[in-house]
Amino acid sequence: MSALFYSITHRPYVFIFLLAFLAFSWMEQGKLRTLIWLVSGYLVALAAEWASVNPDIRVPFGYYVYHHDVLANDLTIFGVPFFDSLSFAFLSYVSFSFAQFFMSPLWRRGFDYQRVTSRGIRNSPATLFLGAALMTLIDVVVDPVAHLGRHWFLGDIYHYPSPGYHFDVTMANYAGWFVVGWAIIFINQRVDALLAARELASGKPVKLSYLPAKGLFAPLFWAGILLFNLGVMAWLGWSYQPEPGVEFDAPEVRKLFISSCFVVAPVLLLAAAQLVKPSNRPSEAELTAWLADYPSPKLKARIQQQLGGPL
Repeated sequence: MSALFYSITHRPYVFIFLLAFLAFSWMEQGKLRTLIWLVSGYLVALAAEWASVNPDIRVPFGYYVYHHDVLANDLTIFGVPFFDSLSFAFLSYVSFSFAQFFMSPLWRRGFDYQRVTSRGIRNSPATLFLGAALMTLIDVVVDPVAHLGRHWFLGDIYHYPSPGYHFDVTMANYAGWFVVGWAIIFINQRVDALLAARELASGKPVKLSYLPAKGLFAPLFWAGILLFNLGVMAWLGWSYQPEPGVEFDAPEVRKLFISSCFVVAPVLLLAAAQLVKPSNRPSEAELTAWLADYPSPKLKARIQQQLGGPL
């Protein structure tokens, strides 16, 4: 228990994002699916990390080594930091939700955006692959700055024995993130389909609360994770003063910051375009099908009020 408490107090940003995921996922898919995503995401990531740090396996992320002297006070499971594997649960979910944002029309009333995601869109192969790609993009930003952890509050927790080409991060690592993201999303898509069939048979579909602007939560959450890491990069590149004798290449970190901005900016610009694109509005048939999958009397009343009649 003391090791878990240490991880929470010394990696608070991980657990803040985790709490945000729990609240966000609960609003979007209910408590049962949230719990299943949390557990499955953690277990898939734990298995992948354990295999990767094992010198006899080295997949799917490629081989890397955790510094257990630095992690001595943290909770570790099978040699893998608990907080690290746990982060895959919320990173995969926010990427999956963001993929649905791109794949779905948006109903709008003023600043109230609601994502009209049918179950077919939610569980489609296109959403699966886009979600895995968006999760990989997160790591393209996160892993290089995590590799500099000795210079900020993350700590020097790991290294690659054979550094890669992208600011010392290997291409195998990014391929592994895509595979793991794909696996977590795929498992939960299948679970959702099974639960939906059971709910349909019982006549008790999952009921979700209406919240204004819920359709904006996914892009804001995804952007928030990346902006946090960009902020760390900016501080390291322009404000950090290493102790005498500590080797640190500030110009290289500035290059990392600029290149990471070029990764993030196009995605956020495309997301902003989704909000204003006239063709990205749902038809009445799409609204009807969506409310059948995810009934919400309060939201239905607002939509009917806007349309001036029943759906």
